[in-house]
Amino acid sequence: MAWIERHYWIDKDVALTAAQEWLAELSGIGVHGVLGRRLEVQIASILTRRGDPRQGAVEMQRMLDWAERHGELALQSRCHEVLGSIFELVGDRALSLEHAVAANSLLDDSEVPLMRAAARLTLADALGSAGSFDEARRRYNEALRLVIDDPETSIRYQILNNLAYTEYLAHNHDEAMTAVESLIALSQLHNRPIGMYARDTIARVYLVAGRLDEAAATLETALEAKPVDYHPDSIAAALVTLAETYRTQGRFDQAQDVIDRCLALSEEHGLVRWTTEVTREQAETYAAKEDFQAAFESYRSYHAQSIALSASENEAKGRILEAMFQTAESRQESERYREMAERDPLTDLHNRRFVDEHLTMLLMLHREGGSPVAIAMLDVDHFKRINDTLSHEVGDEVLRALGRILTDALAPVPGAVAARLGGEEFLLILPALAEDQVIEVSERVRVAVGSHDWSPISAGLHVTVSLGVALAPADGDTSTALLRAADVRMYIAKRDGRNRVVHAGA
Repeated sequence: MAWIERHYWIDKDVALTAAQEWLAELSGIGVHGVLGRRLEVQIASILTRRGDPRQGAVEMQRMLDWAERHGELALQSRCHEVLGSIFELVGDRALSLEHAVAANSLLDDSEVPLMRAAARLTLADALGSAGSFDEARRRYNEALRLVIDDPETSIRYQILNNLAYTEYLAHNHDEAMTAVESLIALSQLHNRPIGMYARDTIARVYLVAGRLDEAAATLETALEAKPVDYHPDSIAAALVTLAETYRTQGRFDQAQDVIDRCLALSEEHGLVRWTTEVTREQAETYAAKEDFQAAFESYRSYHAQSIALSASENEAKGRILEAMFQTAESRQESERYREMAERDPLTDLHNRRFVDEHLTMLLMLHREGGSPVAIAMLDVDHFKRINDTLSHEVGDEVLRALGRILTDALAPVPGAVAARLGGEEFLLILPALAEDQVIEVSERVRVAVGSHDWSPISAGLHVTVSLGVALAPADGDTSTALLRAADVRMYIAKRDGRNRVVHAGA
């Protein structure tokens, strides 16, 4: 798999063919799983660059959902990386940044440098498009350092190209020219042709430097060759630059021909960004020809399109701010905020949201041959009496103390989780334990609660709990079935006198 992912940066045709053949082989023998999904992501990421990015986004989101359900962090990162590139392609800077941040936060230092560099590149692109040029430059340089000794130059080539374009957007013309010269030197050193995106970058840098003939020549040869292997987005970008170059040279008829071509291409492929940009260029061309009425109409159309794009970006402003906050690039920080959303604020235990996701994931892994899963539902005995006779404040203190007791009791149990489902009801998730071990842990919890000194909260207070135990697969292999079985046994424990554990063999 690593070979195929690496060849994405060497020869996408080879990587695509190999991934398709491998996936067909796995499907033929009835094996799919994580490997199959990684192959699907690789195939989709290549085909998306050659087809409809909107459809690609739908497919990639489907694979991301699968990866999240199965807890596959590396696969999640790769999906976010591709989604970030897709949304950058169609001009949605907010979603591009959000996915790029997620792609990086899910990777750790154990991932191969090439994959980490690819994620950094996606983040740098998104930050540059959002106008965070200093942050973008830092990520581009990090990406370069990660692959500086890599014998394959393709990713370095793309990093340099995108760095040059970002410096151009930031009006750092000298820095942009330096990056362009490095890009050209790298291409010459390794005898590789310059692609359309890179040609557009070079032409734009030449254009602002006043080297108009070089700017036009950089694009004309490639565009005349009608490169079928180039993505429509790259051609549209190059056409806008060529139209501007012709206009600056005073070659208005040629500029208009290029504008018409670009507009047709952008509308055909739904390239909203370039439809807007070429409309602006149309207005500039009319104005240069002193056709001010036509220029006014084009500017009005450009203005309307720009407002529509801005409205879409403003709608996702909250997501942008969240993503920007997370670009401090501390995975621990990102996990802390995710953890806060899955914690009960009163007890600091995990909440129902976490239970739904975590238990579902454990049971999926179990059905695919993983370890057994057990739960114990726990309810505080006579809790209403505590609230009614001693006050709700005392009740809250009891729940807080119970959260600490459960945490301490489960600390020696690998993978065990305590959660508050709501009110005085709690859940223990106990993976990879035999039935007798599950019962032993549950009894230990019951005894810990009953023997705890509750007098600091209220003199004479005594608290006990009732527990119902359920195990997969004996009591079901879905979270709904398991929770139902545990709930029934918990109420049997309360019916039969409370302060006890009820399990299947009881």
